[in-house]
Amino acid sequence: MLLKLNNAHQEHKDKSLIINTELVLSFFEGTNEAGEEVVFIFGVHGNTWQVSNTIDEIMAMAKV
Repeated sequence: MLLKLNNAHQEHKDKSLIINTELVLSFFEGTNEAGEEVVFIFGVHGNTWQVSNTIDEIMAMAKV
C-alpha cells in the first residue's frame, strides 16, 4: 500500500512524500533537528523519513 504523507525534513518541508508500507519497519514520534515534533519512519533498508503527519493519521490511512 502506498501512503501520501507530508515531508517534514527541512530541505523538502511540506512537499508530498509517498511511502510504500511494505518497506516500513517502524515509525515513532520524535523531535527533528529544527526542534519540531515529527514522526520518523524507518525503512527496512535503513532509510529514514520525517513526516508532519501524526501516528494516528498514518494508522488511519493504513487502515490499521
